[in-house]
Amino acid sequence: MTLLSPYLLLFLLILPGVWWLVRAIPPQPREQRFPSLILLRQLTTTRQNAAHTPLWLLLLRLAALALLILAFSRPLYIPPRSSHVPHNLMLILDNGWAATTHWAERTEQALALGEATLRAGGRITLFLSAPEADGHMPSPLHPSSPASLKQSLATLKPQLWPSDRLALARQLQNPAMHDILRTASVMLLSDGLAQPGDDALRTALQDAASRHDIRWPRCALTRLSLQHGTPTTILAETLPSCPPQMLHLMGMKLTPNGHFALQASTLIPTNTPRPFNTQLPHNIAYDALSLPAIAGPAGMVLLPGTAAQRRVGLLHLNGDDRPLTGGGFYLEHALHDITPYQEGTVDSLLPQHPTIIIATDGSLPEASLNDMLHWVREGGILIRFAGPDLAHQNQQGMQGDAAALLPVPLLSGMRQLGGPMSWGNPQPLAPFPPNTPFAGLTIPHDATISRQLLAQPTDDLSRHVWATLTDGTPLVTARQEGNGLLILFHITATADWSSLPLSGLFPQMMERLITRTPFIQHHDTTAHSSADTLAPWRLLDAEKTLITPPTTVRPLLTTAEQTADALHPVGFYGGAAQRHPLNLADHQPPLAEEPALGSLQQAGRAVVERPFWPGLMLLAIGFLLLDMFLSLARAGILRLPRRGGTMLTIGLSLLIAGLSPISYAASPTEQNVPPAALAIRLAHIQTGDAATDDAVQQGLEGLTRFLNQRSTTHLDSPIGVVPGRDDLAFYPLLYWPILPSTQLDEAGRQALSNYIQHDGMILIDEMGAGSPLDESDGHATRSALKAATSGLPIPPLMPLGEQHTLSHTFYLLHDFPGRIAGQTVYVARQEENDESESVSPVIIGNGDWAHAWAVDSHGEHPFAVIPDGETQRTLAYRFGFNTIIYALTGNYKNDQRHYPEMLKRLKNSADDTMEGPTDEGEAP
Repeated sequence: MTLLSPYLLLFLLILPGVWWLVRAIPPQPREQRFPSLILLRQLTTTRQNAAHTPLWLLLLRLAALALLILAFSRPLYIPPRSSHVPHNLMLILDNGWAATTHWAERTEQALALGEATLRAGGRITLFLSAPEADGHMPSPLHPSSPASLKQSLATLKPQLWPSDRLALARQLQNPAMHDILRTASVMLLSDGLAQPGDDALRTALQDAASRHDIRWPRCALTRLSLQHGTPTTILAETLPSCPPQMLHLMGMKLTPNGHFALQASTLIPTNTPRPFNTQLPHNIAYDALSLPAIAGPAGMVLLPGTAAQRRVGLLHLNGDDRPLTGGGFYLEHALHDITPYQEGTVDSLLPQHPTIIIATDGSLPEASLNDMLHWVREGGILIRFAGPDLAHQNQQGMQGDAAALLPVPLLSGMRQLGGPMSWGNPQPLAPFPPNTPFAGLTIPHDATISRQLLAQPTDDLSRHVWATLTDGTPLVTARQEGNGLLILFHITATADWSSLPLSGLFPQMMERLITRTPFIQHHDTTAHSSADTLAPWRLLDAEKTLITPPTTVRPLLTTAEQTADALHPVGFYGGAAQRHPLNLADHQPPLAEEPALGSLQQAGRAVVERPFWPGLMLLAIGFLLLDMFLSLARAGILRLPRRGGTMLTIGLSLLIAGLSPISYAASPTEQNVPPAALAIRLAHIQTGDAATDDAVQQGLEGLTRFLNQRSTTHLDSPIGVVPGRDDLAFYPLLYWPILPSTQLDEAGRQALSNYIQHDGMILIDEMGAGSPLDESDGHATRSALKAATSGLPIPPLMPLGEQHTLSHTFYLLHDFPGRIAGQTVYVARQEENDESESVSPVIIGNGDWAHAWAVDSHGEHPFAVIPDGETQRTLAYRFGFNTIIYALTGNYKNDQRHYPEMLKRLKNSADDTMEGPTDEGEAP
């Protein structure tokens, strides 16, 4: 033990003087009143007042004073110094995701090693192995004292992506580090996980004076992964040869407020793949799987968008699901572990508004071709498979709707590859082009094609091809049709034309088409613009909570197998409507133990320097408090109950004993705070219609981005709310889309009434009811609006004019279009003699502003505006901008009407002050 301020111990010499002073001064006399002298004469005193301070109280005070002096001298425990303390210590601390386990022990070990070197007069160089959020490696640290080392380690935390040993090796090979490394004793605090840069790091450290690899228990490392195949399996992976254990697995669903809610749970063993559909109920659409015992992204797997966002229908002939021979059999097995789907006919599936329809050969009847073509042009995605029926129709010459439902024109007949009547051999698949949904998939060597339908050679054929054989003939082609997409496999879905349906590649291709094709259906596939990047939407933090991505995160490439790293952290990419997950285990090799980079040492319990003065100070304060209470009690000022002094002494002693150890309690867990309470954001009332809610969400996100780019106001991401269930008080503006099905219950009506009465503002949009974009006359929507707003405190309305504050809050507007122009906008009516314009609590219109504001995950506008195109869209954005500023600031702009009079008065005042004395000849 050492003292950081030993000279303060000289104050211990004053203790004898304090003893003499306290003993020399008697305590203050105590007054006692009696009713009569007779009672005084008969009173026999059984207790005599002390002439001096009691010995026990004197010792208590001396002990308190001595403890204060010792505390101010700052005693510090220093562990025994080893005879092998290095003078030049290089610490390499793994701080990737695998270091999350035992992180506190790792930093404590680094602190103990560094303190010993610094106390011995040596120097320390601290390297970190994981890049920072901007992708750059952190610079080495050179702490000069134990305090600075402790402070540096306290600010560190494990990153959410893997370490980069290769980049660390390049840092160590810097010429400036060469002289330091030759005399350095390297202590590598390893996470024990093998990584691609291990050999490069070993080479970089070979010139070090000594190398020591410190390890922690290896079996604490666990990573959850989802392995795609037939079937899709869940794997809780640990390092090889670790004993198996059972872990809780939870199926989670994403709530509208961005949090995960538990839907189901089960137990799974480690290192044993288990089919996904047998572990959790398959009738629930999960958004994530989580191991609660494993912290961070290693304990969670994010899943693609839910089935509600990808409604899949399957068309196949009756009896086509026969095992091993029917096309429906192979498709059902491929889709079973990818997404829920509905089987039926064209007439039964189309009314359910599916996103994707998969059709085997012969399953499209001629009577339904026109309906199917109309569905595709409205935004549907049709995936077809070839076969004898399609080959026969092509020989007869297809025209009209039948030809329009093919992505490319076909040659007559069928091509035979291999067999007794063919000179050729079955053809394998060529590598997939980079700008297609199949990019990056591994092609098995046993997947070959023996028969196919050939496409007619045209000038633009190559622009429609998504997959080919090694001889260059198309295997999968695609073409944009209206707002939808046509995709054709030039083979059957059975094993009679190819071995592809028997391979693991087939379900992977179907999964890519289902999960990625919705991203590209609004793009021109003839130009290979298959949405090759996905913007980050939400990222997963260390607490398994989705957060807004920082500006350093880069878009995710869909044309390559991207692994999680600093620039592409674990999370959802692509947007709220079509979420594409990137998980920690995606495209990563199995976990393996890292070979030792030096002499292997098992991490022991690190003994670091421990300060004693906090405990001594608390103990001294406790003694002084005890002395104060007992002194007040002896003077009669504070009356304690019987045996109260003993209980007080015991209580204070226990309190002091609990406070004396140098440890600090963990801070209480933060309560769940609504996201809108932490940042300003817009909100929209959910309608229950998925397409409308998604479009409104995209619209408010686009408007938020427009406002943030053009003003100092910063709004967070918008959110959907349900009146009566969610607290509306946090939102300055509610966007309420009205549909014919809109209804409002009593709880929602009361919530909206309170919102309006407390200065909330609602923008009510009839979404273009009765306009050229609406097939109805709008009567049902207006009736729903009247019923929904009945009972709400909505004032009398008037048309919005150019003189209203809303028309010039920021932009000067003469018209207020949305997706549709020429619609009247209504605000609260102002009295003619009312000089001060009040803020309108409601704004009602039929402009369909959300579709005009909407921006998809690629930053593009998915909905057209009529009749003036982008010029009209700009005006719609400006109206939304004015509306937000109006909701935030009210009618302060109304003062502008008085500006001319104010300027006139200022000018007259200035003229008066500038007038000087006039000459006699000048006019007055």
